[in-house]
This record gives sequence, structure tokens and C-alpha cells, in this order.
Amino acid sequence: MEIRYAKRGELREAAALVIDSWRWAYKDIIDAEYLASFSLDKRHERFVKGYDEGRRSLLLFGEAGELLGFCGFGKSLTPGYPDDGEISAIYLREDAVGKGCGHALLVRAEEELRAQGYRNLVLDVLSENKRAIAFYLAHGYVKVADRKHSWGDREYPLDIMRKVETHGNASPG
Repeated sequence: MEIRYAKRGELREAAALVIDSWRWAYKDIIDAEYLASFSLDKRHERFVKGYDEGRRSLLLFGEAGELLGFCGFGKSLTPGYPDDGEISAIYLREDAVGKGCGHALLVRAEEELRAQGYRNLVLDVLSENKRAIAFYLAHGYVKVADRKHSWGDREYPLDIMRKVETHGNASPG
């Protein structure tokens, strides 16, 4: 098992993993036409632009040379939580679910955010994604608010979840 920061040359493979993950994880939640419209080239371009601009740190989880998971994190972009660190994405290959990959990625991202001085962490998750909500609850996150986000022609409810640390460094800012 290896968790490491993504290199620029690995972003296409990471983008493909994210697209595949959306398609299997959200097939009963997000409109199928929208999921089918994903373009690997466009997703890769977004990843490269974000990487070059330093907008998000990206961790990759691999085993035996295969990419099994992806995690994006950084300063919160969630409205109402500007001083928090944020877990912006955790995506796994379908065959990696339930094997500790998500746990390992989340713990590592939390450690990295704490090392950057963030005490409180925030994320959002599709309200219908019960598996992910249970995962975050098991890791100490609690629902603190609701919001909506549009993908394609539809709006979807999100749960904003937060983990508040009672010790450690103060958040930057």
C-alpha cells in the first residue's frame, strides 16, 4: 500500500479513476445522461489547471502499481467555513471499496491538513449517498448544514459535514 502526492504526469489516470467512480457510485443518484457526458480530456484539463495553480493537494492510493483511490483536499471552499480545511473528494475504484483504502486516504488527508494548521475540517456529500455519509460519521464528522449543487440540468441536495478538533493548532487566517 502506498499513499503519495500525485505528480502532474499521473493526473490523466486520476481523472479516469474519478470519472469511473462517479459512474458506479452515483448511478442511482445522479442523472445517467449527465454521468455519460463526462469527458476524460476535459476532466484531465481541469486537474492539470488546478494542479498548476496549486488549488488542491491530491493524494493517490496505490497497490502493486495500480491506482485504487484518489483524495483532494485543501483550504475550505464551502460557504460558511472559510477557516476550515476541506476534504473535497475521495474516490475509489469499485473493487477497492471496503478494503481500507478510503480510511487510509481520509486519515492521511486529515493529517496533512492538521500539519498545515487546520483544526476543523469540512466536506460535503450527496444527501442520497448513504454509504459515504456512514463512512464520514464513523470518522467523527457530523452533519452541520444542507446546501444544493447543480450537475447537468438538476439540482441535488448535499449534506455539509464537519469534524471539530478540540486540541491542536489553531486554524490559519
